[in-house]
Amino acid sequence: MSVKLTAKRTVPASWSCSSPPGFYGRGSVTMIGFDRQLVSKVLIFEDVASAQVELKALCAEYGLIGLKQAQHSAMNMLESNIDLGAVLISESCTDPASGIADGFALARHIHQLRRELPIFIRREGRSDLDDLSPEARKGIAGAYDIERPESFKLLLDQYLADTEYPISLIRRIEEITHSSLNALFRDIEVSNELPYLVKDKLTYGDILSLLPVEAPWFSGYMMVQSEEQPMLELIKDGRTSIDGTHVDFRDVMGMLSEITNLAWGGLRTRLLALHPVQSGEETRISVPITVNQYKEYISFGTDRSQLCFKYTLRDRHDRLAPVTLYQKFIFNIRWSPEEYRQADENSVEELVESGCLELF
Repeated sequence: MSVKLTAKRTVPASWSCSSPPGFYGRGSVTMIGFDRQLVSKVLIFEDVASAQVELKALCAEYGLIGLKQAQHSAMNMLESNIDLGAVLISESCTDPASGIADGFALARHIHQLRRELPIFIRREGRSDLDDLSPEARKGIAGAYDIERPESFKLLLDQYLADTEYPISLIRRIEEITHSSLNALFRDIEVSNELPYLVKDKLTYGDILSLLPVEAPWFSGYMMVQSEEQPMLELIKDGRTSIDGTHVDFRDVMGMLSEITNLAWGGLRTRLLALHPVQSGEETRISVPITVNQYKEYISFGTDRSQLCFKYTLRDRHDRLAPVTLYQKFIFNIRWSPEEYRQADENSVEELVESGCLELF
């Protein structure tokens, strides 16, 4: 599918797909503030207790949410966690349930399942793969030594920090999306988890809405994903402006489009207030999007990390099941955080000069 981007209002494309495995994350938190940091989920296969302690500290330091395997097969664990930024494996790690003898074999298996995920392997006394054959290092993004934390950070900088999202942009996205959801639904409480980065390309739920988005600093897409049935029950119960008497999947798809349009419309207005579109700044580039509904897979033709937000709509009366929404931004055509920051800083300076603000 090819989409042409312009600065004009665009109607989001929305469709249904089969539902992937469940998502396991942290508990809901309140809206983001200036002190919140961007996080990324990493799946950890580590069998050495001392290394587990060190990794826990590194995850806390670098804004990672570590997920570790339970008693069952590593392959089942991997398939249960869809939103991941990377996989961390110890070279001595084994998985007897899958017939895997060491960490390198585990890396190859994971790479076959999820080729888009970077795999970092922990080695004893070295942080390279120079002693391995091309076959042994297949699928491994890089190695690190837990005794040399800088080798771990180097991998994060290369594979997880390739896109930098300013905290003020994240705060604006959350504020406007919260406002949009509260405007569209009655008697619900909106909460969301920490925003995070993912490298995988799997989708959540059985419905999604996709909208081309563009501002002076970026061009790409915004995607909103959810499950049909909880949303259907919310509409039937009269929590929206839709007549709940005769509701079907078309109403759910329409509501998902409204969420997408309202959220992006509000965000676009706020962003263009920082930097109005000038003549000749419109982007007219088409990038193909590929979708495999059976595999719950969507690709935007880039390896850049996606900026993800997870929202939960809870019934104030505790009668209806919660509705989960995933909002993802994919700046696959253009992304210039430096220009955004400059525009954001200029707006503050203008407010100071005008007398609306004073420096503390």
